[in-house]
Amino acid sequence: MWSPGRDAKLSNVPEHRRYTRVAATWPVIVRTGDRLLHLQTVNLSAHGVKVGLDAALPPVGTSAHLRLEPPDALPVDVEAIVWRADDDGSAFFFVGTSYAELQPAVTSHAE
Repeated sequence: MWSPGRDAKLSNVPEHRRYTRVAATWPVIVRTGDRLLHLQTVNLSAHGVKVGLDAALPPVGTSAHLRLEPPDALPVDVEAIVWRADDDGSAFFFVGTSYAELQPAVTSHAE
């Protein structure tokens, strides 16, 4: 049950993520096997991205190829796995991509 006092305390919990997430609504193409989905990002960091749901995404653990399309920049292609499935989208963890490759896109083109 929702409680203003309890939920207010949750908002004061410090962030423990190693890399900052930033809000970003970029086009993203998700390819898994023979499926190709044209979706939008919700947020991203140098090690992962959350993608909004417009279609049923593959189950947790599935390998995927993502093409992130930041505004005013070249597309960024990454390999990833479905890390988590939430009610509002799926989180992908980048595999084999270095922090240095993605940080410029994350920090300079986030909303």
